[in-house]
Amino acid sequence: MEMKQLQTVRTGQEVAGYLRERIACGEWGVGHRLPSQRLLAAELGVGRQAVREGIAHLEAEGYLLTRRGAQGGSFVAEPSTPVSVWRELLRANLPDMEELIDFRSAIEQQTCALAALRRSALDLQAMRNAIAALPTAETSSNEFSYSSFREADGQFHSAVSAAANNERLTEASRRARAELFMPTDNLPYEQRVEVTRQQHTAIYQAIADGDPQAAAAAARAHMDETLRHLHAIISEADSQ
Repeated sequence: MEMKQLQTVRTGQEVAGYLRERIACGEWGVGHRLPSQRLLAAELGVGRQAVREGIAHLEAEGYLLTRRGAQGGSFVAEPSTPVSVWRELLRANLPDMEELIDFRSAIEQQTCALAALRRSALDLQAMRNAIAALPTAETSSNEFSYSSFREADGQFHSAVSAAANNERLTEASRRARAELFMPTDNLPYEQRVEVTRQQHTAIYQAIADGDPQAAAAAARAHMDETLRHLHAIISEADSQ
C-alpha cells in the first residue's frame, strides 16, 4: 500500500504511530522487512532523524528488531511483551479503551453498511480469502501465532473498507484498529478465532446480500464481542 506523506514535520513518536498502523492492521506481518530509513523518510515526507526515532520506539515496544550486516535492516517481530504488563495497561486505561471500542463500532457499522451497497465481486473475493486465511483448529501450535490471526483479521477489515469506497472512513477505521490492537497483542486469543470467523462470515454474508441494515448489525455484534472479551480479560486480571 502506498503511504501518504505526513503533511507537517512529525516527531519520532508520531512516525512510530504511523508505522505501527501498518503492523497492527496486518499489512506488515512478522518477518516483514521495512523499507530503508531513506525511503521511509522520503515516502513519509519527514527527516531521517524522525524515522530513526520512530523505529527506536517500536523496537522498545517489541514490534521491531534490527539486524546488522548485508542482510540487515528493521524487521517486524513477534510481540514479546509479558501478558501481565498488557493486562495492567488495560486495567489502567479501561475507560479509554471502552470509548475507543464505541468509536470503532460506529465507524465499522457505517463502513459495513456502505460496503453492502457498493461492493464488487473482487471485494467479496478479498473478504472470502481473508476469512479462509484465519487459523483453523487443525493449525499446529508452531504455525498458530497471533501474527497470523492479526494479518487475516486485518485483511478482512481492509477488504470491507475498500468495498465501502470512502477514504475518510478507511483512515478512521485503520487508526482505531491500530490503537485497539496495541494492548491486546500478547493476550490469549486462540478462543477468539472461531468466534471471529463466525462474525466475519456474518458480516460478509450481509454485504454479499446487499443488506446494509444486516451488515451494520453484524458489525455491531462483532464490536460488542470485542468489548465483552476486553472485560473478560480485565476480570481475569482482577482475580489473579
